Amino acid sequence: MFIIIAILLGAGFLASKKFIKKNNNTAVRAKIVTPKGSQTTDTETDTDRVTSDFNSENFDTFITLKNNETLINTITLDFNNDGYDDEVITVRKTGSENFTIVPGLFNPDTADYERLEDIPTTISKIRTFSLSGMDLIGDHCNSLIYQGVAEDENYVMQIFLWDESENSIINIGDFVSDGTIFIQQTERSDSYQLSLSKGESFSVWVYESEKIIDENGNIVAGQNQIQKEYKWNAGSGKYELANEIKVTAGRLAANELSRIQDGTVETFAAFLDGLWYKTSNEDNVIRYIYYNYDKKEIILLQSDSQEVYEWDDSKLRHNGIYLYTVNSDITNLQRRFDVLLISTDEIKITLYDSIGLVIKQSSEWDGQYKKMSLQSSFEEADDEEKNRFLVELEGDTVWSTVDGINSINLNDSRYTFLFDDMQEEGLYSMMEIGSYNVLALRATSFNTVLNEFYALEFGTKTITETVKKQTIEKTVTDYDTITFTPVKITPTDCFATEGKVYTFTRTSE
Repeated sequence: MFIIIAILLGAGFLASKKFIKKNNNTAVRAKIVTPKGSQTTDTETDTDRVTSDFNSENFDTFITLKNNETLINTITLDFNNDGYDDEVITVRKTGSENFTIVPGLFNPDTADYERLEDIPTTISKIRTFSLSGMDLIGDHCNSLIYQGVAEDENYVMQIFLWDESENSIINIGDFVSDGTIFIQQTERSDSYQLSLSKGESFSVWVYESEKIIDENGNIVAGQNQIQKEYKWNAGSGKYELANEIKVTAGRLAANELSRIQDGTVETFAAFLDGLWYKTSNEDNVIRYIYYNYDKKEIILLQSDSQEVYEWDDSKLRHNGIYLYTVNSDITNLQRRFDVLLISTDEIKITLYDSIGLVIKQSSEWDGQYKKMSLQSSFEEADDEEKNRFLVELEGDTVWSTVDGINSINLNDSRYTFLFDDMQEEGLYSMMEIGSYNVLALRATSFNTVLNEFYALEFGTKTITETVKKQTIEKTVTDYDTITFTPVKITPTDCFATEGKVYTFTRTSE
């Protein structure tokens, strides 16, 4: 019996070694392709398109590649809402510079990925390309989104959604612009987060230059900007234009515009050099971005933390510039800064992550920024005005905003500020910081809305005078109008910070 049992065990062991083998040929494996991390040129060459690993990781695909395809990028998401992760890959085909997106639908019966119809793109540079998935329309189904910059320097975004009736992926949004395109995310209800109800659909905003006809009859980009909002239309199954706003470029001086945008990256980078602060933050945290073109660095500052990015590449566009960066600590984290020129001291920034994931924190950095200097916002007060602020402000005079909602009175080192049927009281004092007159406030009441420091500036008005029998217009200081701009102070200077700017006018007692 013992001999028979030993023979059976030995036979079973040999059979297991012979028949139980790992099958390494069930799927085509490939590594991700990306340009080298330290390129500074504007164009990619064949030597840039090399096969490499991010942090020595292998990036594989379960979708069978064709002989003429090279894997560039791969992400996983459930885009047909069956509870299984599908796969979407980006490839470059032989003979074509542009990328092609290939979706793969997971089949749980065969444990295989069914290759769907290819999605061609007009993008050929990996540093401008981003592929991600998110629930845009709020029905708990992921949309597939790709975006990037085409060869004609226009920004491109396309959105795709799985259509159960057609059993295929359909295009629900196709956007092209010489400016910025971004998805406006909003907070959704707790019931949506718990999958108990649908959520609000996200809008797509497209910023583009106004198209005008020049003297030669050619269509060119004008100085004004057109802002278009596209919203999801469940009836048509597509994103459709809902709002259109025309923004004039009146605040942007023509000579300054031509100086900043002389067609060279160096000039625009010199304009960006320095520290910028975000003008509005819902979480009351001030965010700063520091540009240093000489050291090829961009630093994001928030509270006690900072992120350092290597300034890898730059591409000028109309009224702005694209900056391609790589995180100095996490080399596979790439970010694209879309910088739009608003005025001579203000820019609008939109950040995009190129790691195949939707990073919600990126939207916290999106917004308008001003340079940390009051030189562009305030004219230096002359000696006569430096002693007039307290003289004009103090007393029984009440200063009110145009709408009459807010008013302030200063008298004998105490102030009273009225807002929304409530009252704030406290102490005040005047100080000179650099060349600016700063009003310091210290609230003593429970209800407080005012900032601690405000830079003061008198308004101006136009009057007419008769000189040598001719009527001329003259701009003079208007001591009946004063502007409170919130600032932060240093021992030698002050700079504008977040907060509401109040313009008060003198009213009767």
